[in-house]
Amino acid sequence: MNNPKTVAPVAVIKETRQTVFIRRIMDLVAPHIALRSSDKVAIKINLSGSREIYANTHYETVAALIQYLQDNFAVRDITVIEGSDGAYFSGKSTWDIFYKFRYREVELMGARLADLDELPHDRMLEVDTLRGRREVALTAFPCDYLISVIPPKTHNILPVFLSVPNLVGFVKAEDRVLMFGAGGQEMKKINFFQNEKYFDLINHTSRNFLALSKLVIPALTVIDGIYGMEGKGPIKGSPVFHGFSVASENVFLADAMTAHIMGFAPEEIPYLVMAESEDLCRIKLNSNIGIDPNYARFPYRPHPLYHRQKKWRR
Repeated sequence: MNNPKTVAPVAVIKETRQTVFIRRIMDLVAPHIALRSSDKVAIKINLSGSREIYANTHYETVAALIQYLQDNFAVRDITVIEGSDGAYFSGKSTWDIFYKFRYREVELMGARLADLDELPHDRMLEVDTLRGRREVALTAFPCDYLISVIPPKTHNILPVFLSVPNLVGFVKAEDRVLMFGAGGQEMKKINFFQNEKYFDLINHTSRNFLALSKLVIPALTVIDGIYGMEGKGPIKGSPVFHGFSVASENVFLADAMTAHIMGFAPEEIPYLVMAESEDLCRIKLNSNIGIDPNYARFPYRPHPLYHRQKKWRR
């Protein structure tokens, strides 16, 4: 997939009705996107929680998006895809999480479900870790148009967990922890509040996801901000009933706008700064359509590690 447009419109709305906001945000971006009725569309959701509903993309959002694509673009080939961390760390399959969170209902609409963990992971990506360069295995889902849909969340390494980190589902389940800069056992031994290696994890994580985004990148990003997660995200945080949505063809711009609306400066998000340095985006918030983003802004309570995250350049 090609790199995103460096400059692309970013749509912003305020809306508290789950069944309405997709139509409103898509009406804003629809004139700007090149989607054909014959395209195979994949919708990458986020199911990082095995029990925590506010950590996950809501099925009603995805159902509304499928309906919109069917009604307005006459798209018929739609697959909802995920490789669920919530499944992997709870000893379940992504299918278990799909059905627990009512994704069976999107099948009734004529869409399919696909577990990315079941696909061949036959591509390799070199990533940075505390023990040097390692390789992680990736899968690819055959589609013409990839859409990322995720709620806004805080994170214990990155200040926010949005659409770029959502790409982790394409990584082999056993390798995903390496995307965050260390192996599983080593990660457990690091005191994030005191150990200087924490700053290395922040930098490694950001570079690794930037590298991943060059191989697998959404054609469209939709932030489902009906609710979000603050505090100890991306799984154990508290829900925020927010009522906004952001959408853009540029995944980095969508994440930058969402970070701003959550109360974070885009310049505080390392992977966004790195993306701008590689000319993948311009993170100044001056190309939005819809409402003034400041009308939607609601500062989230950051992760308890936020005071350290801000020192990532150290």
